[in-house]
Amino acid sequence: MIACVAVIGAANSPLYIRTFGEEGEDLGFHYIAHVSLDVIEEKLRGAGITSSKDDMFLGFLGPIEDYRVYGYVTNTSVKFVVVLQDAPVRESELRPFFAEVHRLYVNAISNPFAPLGERLTSQTFDKRVSNLVVQHNTGS
Repeated sequence: MIACVAVIGAANSPLYIRTFGEEGEDLGFHYIAHVSLDVIEEKLRGAGITSSKDDMFLGFLGPIEDYRVYGYVTNTSVKFVVVLQDAPVRESELRPFFAEVHRLYVNAISNPFAPLGERLTSQTFDKRVSNLVVQHNTGS
């Protein structure tokens, strides 16, 4: 079950963090998203020439507290972090999820009035990400 979706900018500033579940856990998920940046940077440095630049899915970043963290990075160094609770999920199920969140992000920043590098305040983006998470969590 997805507990949090985060979009982190190229300068490692949070652009969007949305939690799903219990109230009051927001600060903990901000911490998890921030800690996962170190793992993402390490994976990107370790990937070097051996990996394909076409594959933006980083996969499992590691367990943090009671959660499993997965990552995805764009060619513009924007990072997507998904925090899952409960049982592990197949990475093949998460790839399309990340690709769809990436597409939604591109649509949101393609708005000429959307400020680049600042928090995503688009209600449409938020609603579509929420719908995507609900769809994933219910297995539809």
